[in-house]
Amino acid sequence: MAPRGSSSRQKSCNGCVRSKRRCDQRLPACSNCTKKRRLCIYGRQSDTQLHSNPAGISTGLDSLNGSLPTSYGDSLVLDDSGARTAIGSNVDIPPDDTTQLDGTFESLLDSINGNEFSDMLGPSDFVRQDTQIVSIPQSKILSHQDYSKMSAVCDDYAPWQLADPSTRIAYAMKTFKSFHVTIARENSTMYMHRHLYVNDTPSWILQVFSVCVLYANQTEATRGLVLKILHKNVQNLITTGNIVSLTPREKLARVHALIAYQTIRMLDGDVSLGQQADNDVTLLEAWNGELCKMRDNLEDMAELDATEIRNKPPESWERWLFAESVRRTYMICAALIHFWGLLKGRRIASNLGDWQYIHRWTLSRHLWTAMDPLDFHRAWKEKPMWIISAFHFDDFLRTGKGDDIDDFALAFLTLSFGVNEMKTFCYETSGRLLD
Repeated sequence: MAPRGSSSRQKSCNGCVRSKRRCDQRLPACSNCTKKRRLCIYGRQSDTQLHSNPAGISTGLDSLNGSLPTSYGDSLVLDDSGARTAIGSNVDIPPDDTTQLDGTFESLLDSINGNEFSDMLGPSDFVRQDTQIVSIPQSKILSHQDYSKMSAVCDDYAPWQLADPSTRIAYAMKTFKSFHVTIARENSTMYMHRHLYVNDTPSWILQVFSVCVLYANQTEATRGLVLKILHKNVQNLITTGNIVSLTPREKLARVHALIAYQTIRMLDGDVSLGQQADNDVTLLEAWNGELCKMRDNLEDMAELDATEIRNKPPESWERWLFAESVRRTYMICAALIHFWGLLKGRRIASNLGDWQYIHRWTLSRHLWTAMDPLDFHRAWKEKPMWIISAFHFDDFLRTGKGDDIDDFALAFLTLSFGVNEMKTFCYETSGRLLD
């Protein structure tokens, strides 16, 4: 069919332009978009124009042999052979060694939502050293149903569950309380890469490292002095961190410092410290909002297949770990704020806020734990990775193994499916024993 008329010089659809594919310009949807079950938009035509559709022209969704997805953004899986798996109701999965799962954790798969994502965002963001393009959420709005697996943590919460280590809320408490310990011992966390601040370390990171070491090793005799140092460093961070002219790296560093201070004060048990932390929640939200604006949300990666992703490695290991740290920090910070509100007994807002948009990150222990550029690029070419969208782990649960899971992924998998369920999954897929 002939391509639709347009005053723009662009003839290919937006999806083919972004992924650099040849577009056959078919109507109502090109072959590439039809194959990938993706909304096909030509030229400058907006989503609003497509949905209003005054002429009654089909937008191509009817030709995809499926209904409109309930959320957007692909969840991609790359296995060792470089094959892409898109989990949907029309896909048959061969019963091979990778996907044959034991009945002990088949309930995980039974609970998977079969709906696919379809990315409908604009051009992606790119990391350019210390600057990033603003990531503006668009199109499909998520609902509470999209977070149904994780919402049970909040809906079923009772204070006494914190005393039961098998509950998800107790696991969350343990995770947040460990942040200052891992900083003190490993100079890293599940959201802050060890090599992120190796060169030109911001003063806020040096200060928070000192506080974490002192707090983790405090005694009855030193506690007063440790808390005094904590207080002075928090005040210094608030005073110096509120200046306007900060680089993206400095914006990330101040959030890392404040998260550590907040988890110490929130979970210490001291009433005064808890109140101080509560007073600074609004500041943490504001600073975290700045990370959302400069974040690369992997829109471009969500549209590529396995081979294309393998052949499109990051420009450098350093840029990837910075971008991934931003993505993870934003999500863990938002989760901490929500967790604190739950402990304080605050009513959960009906409006999802920023959670109404897709947030993506990379699930791959092999990439996250790489210690140098060579190890990272080898892992990129040879090891499995998954682009996770809005905590939809469908593809990973079907093809992933316990050895693929890093601490960040384990935290959100556990909150989604349960403590014992993840212990079983890791052991039966890779023999990995969790604490």
